[in-house]
Amino acid sequence: MHSRLLMLLAILATVQQLSTAVNATAADSDCPPVTCGNLTITYPFSLAGRDTSCGPPAFQLKCNTSASAGGAFLGRTSYMRVLGIDYGSRSLVAVHVLIAADAACTVIFNVSSAFAITDRFTISPSNRELYVMSKCGGTLPPAGAVAVTNCANGNSSRTFAYLGGGYGTGAPPANDGRCELAVFPVLGSEAEGATASDYRRLIRSGFRLEWEPVGDCNACRASGGRCRYDANTAAFACLCSDGGLQASTCDGKSKRKLALTVSLSIMASLAFICMAWLMYRHKQKFRSGVWQAYSTDRSNEEEVLRRCGSFAPKRYRYSELKKITKSFKEKLGEGGYGVVFRGNLRDGRMVAVKLLKGSKGNGEDFVNEVISIGQTSHVNIVSLLGFCLEGSKRALVYEYMPNGSLEKYIYSEQTIAWEMLLKIAIGIARGLEYLHQGCNTRIIHFDIKPHNILLDSEFCPKIADFGLAKLCHLNGSILSTAEARGTIGFIAPEVFSRAFGAVSTK
Repeated sequence: MHSRLLMLLAILATVQQLSTAVNATAADSDCPPVTCGNLTITYPFSLAGRDTSCGPPAFQLKCNTSASAGGAFLGRTSYMRVLGIDYGSRSLVAVHVLIAADAACTVIFNVSSAFAITDRFTISPSNRELYVMSKCGGTLPPAGAVAVTNCANGNSSRTFAYLGGGYGTGAPPANDGRCELAVFPVLGSEAEGATASDYRRLIRSGFRLEWEPVGDCNACRASGGRCRYDANTAAFACLCSDGGLQASTCDGKSKRKLALTVSLSIMASLAFICMAWLMYRHKQKFRSGVWQAYSTDRSNEEEVLRRCGSFAPKRYRYSELKKITKSFKEKLGEGGYGVVFRGNLRDGRMVAVKLLKGSKGNGEDFVNEVISIGQTSHVNIVSLLGFCLEGSKRALVYEYMPNGSLEKYIYSEQTIAWEMLLKIAIGIARGLEYLHQGCNTRIIHFDIKPHNILLDSEFCPKIADFGLAKLCHLNGSILSTAEARGTIGFIAPEVFSRAFGAVSTK
């Protein structure tokens, strides 16, 4: 009885495989168009978690289906929401959700860095320039500007909005050095007939980005192929019916379709029969294994990361990190919490992989760092590209900082000019201000020291190592701590002794 049932299942599987293989040329089963909200996502865009050949990494979107913060998000963070895609004109409309929620009340120092735009996208000249003028001297607004009002954080005073001309070509408002300026791109179509008083609507309507062609996808499809991204060459590829990749189009001379179809069908049928037989012979052991896997208690850090959902950075397997770092070949440094190695992602980007040592309190330091950095987007905060949580193995994947830490320039013979030191100090201050005032949830670092300030190729400082960080809600600046945190010699007085006052974001 059981053998007949297995044979019937094998025949059904063969028919299914044949049908799938025959129709493979008519529909792209590996990378079909998908929807996220009201968006249709197809090449060059792809959704995170799908086959990496479905599109270039820079065009990967994250789809968040939650009712409150749903939508498709572009880039490493979950702040750039895509409102619409026009494949014909190679452009999209996006909005930075943090800036839109604040609507000019909190001015980000480097606004372009807050947009987190990759080198694949450029801000369209069809946009208009919207200036936010803050900390203005005097009591009257500059000519043509309107006062920013109703800010929940109390930043309305001496802050004005001014609608300029075309993005990149318009002239800033007359200032005479009385105001600090920040410029936002806004949709030119939304700005028609609008004035500066419409600044909230203009910011929340987003702005337009454009991208250059990523291969001739129409020509590839016309030749019977499917548009793909070849990670080995980091270039466009056309997938043909024989499974081969061509640089532009298929030649139409493939003769192996029938043989490939039959081979795949036979292999799938044999695999199905073997799997069904093994399940039948070892069903008790299989059921026991499945039940044990699902009943195992999750660790504290797993539970916290699960609640973060799509807002958490990309998760890597430990085997993937070994490939990225070539089995942890090149050591960059070592600190109190782990060892850092250099590596390369598949798209060619250099990264720093930090393997954490055994942490206290069920991985509290590890979870703090993943959540803290994963929710930030600022030019002076190091970018967390991913993490690994596999058994006792924990690791963090950062963007690579070629100039290392500030420590080696302060405590060694390598020196830098005073002008550069001033620039670094200002960058650190801006990063701290962003952590304390610019995030949805304030972040207190607790371990600011030269060793934790990294420098990129332009000596732009980036705050790193959030292992001791604490989160502080926006409705209060006072933070309670059970013990002193930080490195001796760099601890704030109020953290070391309550006699100096309470720990806060101020």
